[in-house]
Amino acid sequence: MRRRRSFFQLFLLATAILVVLLLFARTQVLDNDAYFGWSRDLLAVKELEAQLDRDLLRVSAFLLTQYDPLTDVQEKLEPLGRRFRDPGAGRYGSTTDGIDEAIDAYWRSLGRKQALVERIKLQAALLRNGLSYLPLAVEELAASGTPTAGTVLTLLNRLYLLNLFPSESDERAIRETLSRLDARIAEQGPDAAMLQNTVSHMRANLAGLLELRRLRDDYLAMPSGERFERLQTLYTAHRASAAHRAEQFSRILFVLTLLLLLGLALVLRHLEQTRALAVRERNRLRDAVESLGEAFALFDSRGRLLLSNRRFADFYLWLAKSLEPGVAHAQLERETLERLQRVPAAGATGASATSQTYFEHLEDGRWYLASDSKTAEGGMACVRFDITEAKRRELELRKLSLVLEQSPASVMITDTQGSIEYVNPRFEEVTGYRADEVLGRKPSFLKSGDTSEEEYRDLWETLSAGREWRGHFHNRRKDGSIFWESASISPVRDEAGRVTHFVAVKEDVTARKRAEDQLRMNATVFETTADAIMVTDADNRIKTVNPAFTRMTGYAPEDVLCKDPRILSSGRHNARFYRRLWERLLGQGSWSGEIWARRRDGSVFPALTSVVATKDDCGRVMEFVAVFSDMTQRKSDEQQIRYQANHDALTGLPNRALLQDRLELAIAAAQRAQRALAVLFVDLDRFKSVNETFGHVNGDQLLQKVTRRLDACVRQADTLARFGGDAFVILLPEVGSGAEVATVADKIIARIGQPFHLADREVYVGASIGIALYPEDAETADAMLLHADMATTRAKEAGRNRYQFFTIGMQRSVRAKAELEHELRRAIDRQELVLHYQPVVDAATRRPVHYEALARWHHPTHGMVSPDRFIPLAEETGLIEPLGRWVLETACRQLSAWQRMGWSHLGLAVNVSARQLELGFTAADVESILAASDVAATSLVLEITEGLMLDGRAEFCTRLQELRDLGVRLAVDDFGTGYSSLGYLKRFPVDELKIDRSFVQGLPDSSDDVSLVEAIIGMARSLGLELVAEGVEDERQLAFLRQRGCGLLQGYLLGRPASGEAVSELLACSLDSSSPDLDSALHP
Repeated sequence: MRRRRSFFQLFLLATAILVVLLLFARTQVLDNDAYFGWSRDLLAVKELEAQLDRDLLRVSAFLLTQYDPLTDVQEKLEPLGRRFRDPGAGRYGSTTDGIDEAIDAYWRSLGRKQALVERIKLQAALLRNGLSYLPLAVEELAASGTPTAGTVLTLLNRLYLLNLFPSESDERAIRETLSRLDARIAEQGPDAAMLQNTVSHMRANLAGLLELRRLRDDYLAMPSGERFERLQTLYTAHRASAAHRAEQFSRILFVLTLLLLLGLALVLRHLEQTRALAVRERNRLRDAVESLGEAFALFDSRGRLLLSNRRFADFYLWLAKSLEPGVAHAQLERETLERLQRVPAAGATGASATSQTYFEHLEDGRWYLASDSKTAEGGMACVRFDITEAKRRELELRKLSLVLEQSPASVMITDTQGSIEYVNPRFEEVTGYRADEVLGRKPSFLKSGDTSEEEYRDLWETLSAGREWRGHFHNRRKDGSIFWESASISPVRDEAGRVTHFVAVKEDVTARKRAEDQLRMNATVFETTADAIMVTDADNRIKTVNPAFTRMTGYAPEDVLCKDPRILSSGRHNARFYRRLWERLLGQGSWSGEIWARRRDGSVFPALTSVVATKDDCGRVMEFVAVFSDMTQRKSDEQQIRYQANHDALTGLPNRALLQDRLELAIAAAQRAQRALAVLFVDLDRFKSVNETFGHVNGDQLLQKVTRRLDACVRQADTLARFGGDAFVILLPEVGSGAEVATVADKIIARIGQPFHLADREVYVGASIGIALYPEDAETADAMLLHADMATTRAKEAGRNRYQFFTIGMQRSVRAKAELEHELRRAIDRQELVLHYQPVVDAATRRPVHYEALARWHHPTHGMVSPDRFIPLAEETGLIEPLGRWVLETACRQLSAWQRMGWSHLGLAVNVSARQLELGFTAADVESILAASDVAATSLVLEITEGLMLDGRAEFCTRLQELRDLGVRLAVDDFGTGYSSLGYLKRFPVDELKIDRSFVQGLPDSSDDVSLVEAIIGMARSLGLELVAEGVEDERQLAFLRQRGCGLLQGYLLGRPASGEAVSELLACSLDSSSPDLDSALHP
């Protein structure tokens, strides 16, 4: 095969040499033909151009009147031009040396020449016709007797002479003569028409003659000759260069051919050496194969035997006569498969594209490991190993492995260093670890931490001494659970008696340990539990009782053993009760419930009892176990809980839940009896002030005293309940008329209006009462309470300390309020709210210091809704929280925009109510909004009311201090309209006071207002507080406040509230230095 491949390589080399030589010769012939063909075309073009020149000169001299020769020349030039300009026309070699540019330049010259030829042909034809006509015109002129006929004839002769011999002097003379004839024509007038016609023709022929001369000169000036010479020179040089390169290339090809021949000789020599080497290697291979301990046979790609060793014949004795070189592999397979069985090799790679491995089991019991591998040439190498002894040992090991694998005990084998080498499936089942996770590791990963180091040290000392160790392990599974193992660890010795391994056989005894622990724990529970336990036999005789039984019943164990449990019977349960108990206990195996039992001293007590029947494996009852606990205290607690669930803890009156229940029962009774009932909703006036002034302890005492007075005003059948806070409800289940109810209400108002003695002082409160009647005002308990509450609200609005019957108009008012609340929620979501901004100006300069943000509601149907309507509603419903956040976010964004316009000193004032603080408005909220708007905290003023500060809650003071620490300024709005306590100015972190507009309106005429404002200004100055006066509406008020030292002013005189856009325009205008003073533009 190798020899055939060598001959094939030689054939390829010879073929390559022949092809190179043929291509070389062919290239030379083709190049010369192309060169000579192109040269002929060049000469043909040049000859045609020369003929074109000659014919053109004849035409311009009127010697050639037929233009066919010119047309023939042009038609011959056209195909030549296409061939020249075609890149694939077969020009010799590459023409990158400027030849293509020279061809284009030369052919452009020929193109322009051909264009001039057409113009010259046309001009010559026109001129020839004109010159032919002039002699006739001159004859007619002479026949007419015109005196200038001689002059015209002379002019005609000069014109012919100029055509033959061009001269500038003749041209000038002809023009002068024509000019004189023009003058003569002008003198003669209409009689000179014939003369004028002749002169015009002469002038036209003169112009045509001159134009023809110019065209001919342009034609002759074309540089086609020079461009042809350049083209021919370039091509000749290119041809010479190409020929030189071809000659060099031929020499190179010749040298390469010699080298190829030399290489061919070397290849032949190498092939001979390779053949000799192959013979030697084959002999060596044969010797090596014979020396192998394994059976070996080699087949070629056609499946024919190349060689085999004696060992292969020994393995297959029946093939001794067949194992000759050239025998087919298929034939040997047929003879072999009759005498053995092939078994796939478990765990081996198996069959693949290049090899396969399997076992061969012979009839005499021998085992061979067979491997058939493909060679690089496509043949096959067959190797056989005798593994009979290994198979025998494997069978023995497999039997031992089955014992270990199926052992109910956990088995672990380690080396002398403690590294795990084997674990059986039971080990994996008990510990949760797979074998591959533990092999090579120390068993210490199983430690739970409950076994001491001394115990482990004793274990290793025993094993190191070569003795067996027995004991218990408290180990940890993979899932973290703890288990107990009983273990026996023994050393394994080799033939020399050296310890090589340790075998640990372990048993999971967790269940047994837990059972033992459970028994100990049950015994402990039995002795220490607070519940009484009594165990009886199947005949219901007491077997044992625990100490709690003795404590609970007074019976000692010796008093009750072997007795019937009926000694505990209280007599409160009948026979039916016990019959049902036993039916359930025997039928379902357990019973639980309450039993009244009797102690040894005769007292009875309720016991929560649970009885269970224990049965053997056959289902027969063996014992009854009763567990019971004393419920005496629990019963008392339940009764107390029921009372507390239905009564007010402070006053002892029925609470809202009990009132609701009694009212529903009273309505049902009134409906059946067709009678009326009344509900009075009593709300204390001024209670909040008393509670804040005297403290919650005194406030609770006041509620208790009010309760006693109210109780004195009602009948035994009536219900007085505390509804919550300072609100009470009185249910009158039987009333004759509204006048009777009014009498009760007057009595209550009178009694509550009397002074209360509280903290050594007399305190006065009032009662506002709302009354609802059944069935006139409502027919359900909820509606009655709701309508009475509505009436109470109307009584408060009417002046307090009075009563008010419910009317249907109140319901409409409440519905309108609810509708307004609903629409306010939608207004916040739909962004119907807008902010207006009113300036707070410096009293001296009247320029804005900051703007106060004021919320406005543009209702889509009701128009502008007053803040006095929707702000209190928002506080009442909790909507003030999202509304306040929206106001602060919107206002801060607007302030940020103004500051970016250039008003960096401008500040912003926003109102904050106590309700917002109750709902969780914090300094963190303000900080995040300021950060999002890129506004400094010092630019923000938060306005709070006196009511918030008078509230006095510690959390309010803390939150205000946090806002102050953030850098925000705090101002007290509507100062002076609240209570007269001024202590909060010292306790709260206030920066500004805003004088309420009610004090400013009377300035400077009202002496009271003057005194109040001067006092506030003086107090603010002494406390170091900034002062803002609200409601400034005329110049007299402004002058008074400025004179008294009030630094900041706010009011319609200085600027009305306006939208953010309007204020932005105003501020933008005021930035212009040429704009008027801001004082004149603060009213947008």
